Amino acid sequence: MRRATGLAEALCAAGFAAVFVVFVYKIAMRYLAHDAVAWADEVSVVLFVWIVFIANALVVPDRNQIAFDLLYRHAGPAGQRAIGIVRALLIGLILAASLPGALDYIAFLWRERTPVLLWRLDIVYACFGIFLIATLARLAIRLGRLTRPGWREHI
Repeated sequence: MRRATGLAEALCAAGFAAVFVVFVYKIAMRYLAHDAVAWADEVSVVLFVWIVFIANALVVPDRNQIAFDLLYRHAGPAGQRAIGIVRALLIGLILAASLPGALDYIAFLWRERTPVLLWRLDIVYACFGIFLIATLARLAIRLGRLTRPGWREHI
């Protein structure tokens, strides 16, 4: 799991570097060569979408995700465990219910292409399918940890 996280982290860092390079290139071409480089916008957007979904699915730990934890912080260990279990089940069920439709729609997008580079949209948005599956796996692991005897939260 650590290797996958490390690889995803390296890919996201490389993606951000690529977005920066493409962005600077676009600015330079616009002001120095008076040429609007249309492909640069498309590449930046696609890279950014992939970075956001892959980072949230594989890199950002649960404790760093945005959470409404007003009740959680004030609950004791047993309450925190119960809240964690309910949260994992609720979010997991919602994501699991949405998975077939989302994957079906992503597969349907093979017909559509991006406006400039003509990339297939199923490939462009495949990162959302990866996000859903990885998030479900992380929730299952978290649920397993929460239901294990001797559970200890480390937020």
